[in-house]
Amino acid sequence: MDATEFDRLSGIVSTKNWDAYDKVRPDGKTMLDVLVEFIYPMEPSERQIVSDLLENYLVIKEYSHIIVELLKEIIIQSKGRPIAISAVKDYTATKVKSGPALTFEMNSNTHYFEGVSFAFSEDPKSKRFQDFDGFKVLVDDFIGTGNQFLDMSNHLYKNGFKKDVDLVVAIVIQEEGKLNLENNGFNVFCVHERPKSIQQLIALSGRPASEVYKIYDEIELKLDCPDEYKRGYGQSEAALSLKKTPNNTLPIFWFQGNKKWPAPFPRPRS
Repeated sequence: MDATEFDRLSGIVSTKNWDAYDKVRPDGKTMLDVLVEFIYPMEPSERQIVSDLLENYLVIKEYSHIIVELLKEIIIQSKGRPIAISAVKDYTATKVKSGPALTFEMNSNTHYFEGVSFAFSEDPKSKRFQDFDGFKVLVDDFIGTGNQFLDMSNHLYKNGFKKDVDLVVAIVIQEEGKLNLENNGFNVFCVHERPKSIQQLIALSGRPASEVYKIYDEIELKLDCPDEYKRGYGQSEAALSLKKTPNNTLPIFWFQGNKKWPAPFPRPRS
């Protein structure tokens, strides 16, 4: 890695304010340290592509101002009707999704909106949400392909529950996921709508797609990650981290596995 490459990484960290997370790392490393350790062993062509991807990488760890923005939009669309908000639920998963934590934070911020009636639930199957007469909203922090959301909707329908809602809200949603939900009749609002990151890189750089994918895939081979996560779950090519990095994100940024890959935004180990 030469001085120009180092300066570029330093600029990315500074511009995106990622150095704000330095003090919370238990290992004492700065974010710049982590990125240098991540990129240094790569070939020059690999370092260029990874740096390009980092330029457009989104990190959101603090939700408070975003939650207020989401609540404002929900109130506008509700047009004065009472509002019921439930978390998106994955009925096939054993792990708890992040949706309930988001609804808790939203509930904690309703005091800013006097005169607005809110009712919160952690599960769309709850009697409170099912019987609610008003403006019904489902929320999640991130939606990738949208297929998990549609699976939940189909599960509700097949098990005799109401699946219709007035609005689906997310902090971040992939473009393909938003289109998928809208094509299935859902009204969607998000703060950040994200493209497939490698496709975006190709469009911005003008480089041949086959060349860019070949270089990226060669990096990914070093991880030995499961096929389902290659180019991100559902081949989403996401490039973002929230309080937890979604598995839709390119695995070079989060997957550690048995090879101790120096992922800069690792997901918590199970």
